[in-house]
Amino acid sequence: MLRDLLRKAQSIAEKHLPEGVRESGRKLIEQVQERAAALGGRSEIRPEAAGDEPSPPDEPLDRSDPIVVVVFGYPGDAATDRVAALFTAEGIAFRRMNLHDQPQAARQIAGVTGVMAPPYVYVRGRFWGGEGEIDGLHALGELHAVVAGELAGLSDEARRIGKLREEFDDGLQPENIVFRLRRGHILSLDDLDCWFEPGPEGQGRLFYEGAPRPAADLEAVAAEIAERHAAGDLRAAWRFEPAVSI
Repeated sequence: MLRDLLRKAQSIAEKHLPEGVRESGRKLIEQVQERAAALGGRSEIRPEAAGDEPSPPDEPLDRSDPIVVVVFGYPGDAATDRVAALFTAEGIAFRRMNLHDQPQAARQIAGVTGVMAPPYVYVRGRFWGGEGEIDGLHALGELHAVVAGELAGLSDEARRIGKLREEFDDGLQPENIVFRLRRGHILSLDDLDCWFEPGPEGQGRLFYEGAPRPAADLEAVAAEIAERHAAGDLRAAWRFEPAVSI
């Protein structure tokens, strides 16, 4: 997976960085390789001092994590604290994410939801709103049903809160890609998010392969994604929430 990410980063760099910057990078790599060869493969990293503890190995990410509620907010934010306290009182397991540590995620969530202030509460990958929406679900007695994913039996008011009037096609035809990106959905492409941020008078910005693109490129990019996916050149999956590091 690391090799895939490195190849992806190299591809993006070759597309977006000036030639002079890329040439400097290549020269630096050559110098490092020459130095490594001269050392005969020996490492110059300082040995651990007496009494130093070795760094623990990285722990693998547990993909089977049963927690389905994620609360994005800032430390000390009163509204985020109240939502967290409500979930705790209801015995609902949740993960609290500090947006100070995820500035890109903070901008992305605000862009796709149109909500500028936390908390942002996601349940099973769907954005359900902030404090007012969670309080509303709790008052209706349907918060636990939402967390359990039992959406078919929700009341009309709970469905309104969650904007569940529509069902979406997960297909990757160009027209569906354009439709869903304009609705604020996120398309994960080889572990990089693609999304659209609307702007005034039909304008906006498209984020694709880690770089912003003008709104006018949306249809062309959608066609490119559909073609690459059909050819098996990339993995693609629809998401309602941004990918963040945990």
